Amino acid sequence: MLDNQALTFGDLSVTVVVSPAPWHENCYIVRHRPSNTQLIVDPGGTVETILAEVEAGGSAAAAMLLTHGHFDHLGAAKPVQSALDLICHAHADEEPIISGASRLAAAWGREQIDNPEPVEYFQGEPTLRFGEITLRVVHTPGHTPGGVCYVFDGFALTGDTLFNQGIGRTDLAGGNGPKLMSSITRFLGGVSDDTVLFAGHGPEWTAGEAKRWWQWMAAQG
Repeated sequence: MLDNQALTFGDLSVTVVVSPAPWHENCYIVRHRPSNTQLIVDPGGTVETILAEVEAGGSAAAAMLLTHGHFDHLGAAKPVQSALDLICHAHADEEPIISGASRLAAAWGREQIDNPEPVEYFQGEPTLRFGEITLRVVHTPGHTPGGVCYVFDGFALTGDTLFNQGIGRTDLAGGNGPKLMSSITRFLGGVSDDTVLFAGHGPEWTAGEAKRWWQWMAAQG
């Protein structure tokens, strides 16, 4: 999927805004086209580019969501919140990661970022509704404690839980390799093969492709 390209799934469209090097993080704008309801997911890139994409949709965004709280996924969150008067939504188990995002950014030599505020934390695996957009949360701990995948009708946003032929790292604070393996197996078991998976970095693929790759990975021992 190319930067600023939109793919459609019924009444919904998905547009990716890719952050500059070195992170090349995928921020997604999910838009309900009939109502112009928009969601911003993982705003890690350039503030002006994200705001321009939202403006191109014809209305302000309804909410911001995070798949997890690493700085490359929320670096633009606070200024985008301030510009659009948004609440940020994330899993409750991710609170310490989000709270520490600016410190982690500094440790990695990233310029100063402001952590998102306010953040509304949800528990478990709720179904969320924002205007005409409904999505299902799947809690996928392992990359981080409160990492999640957001499942829509026809597609899912997998953050850094699962990439196209890759998985998230588990060597940062809160990471857990066995939990991530279990989370991926469980997530893939709950989505249809034709579901398109949009990752936090890199290109999309289908759940069917992911399942075959995951089976091959398991066979490697």
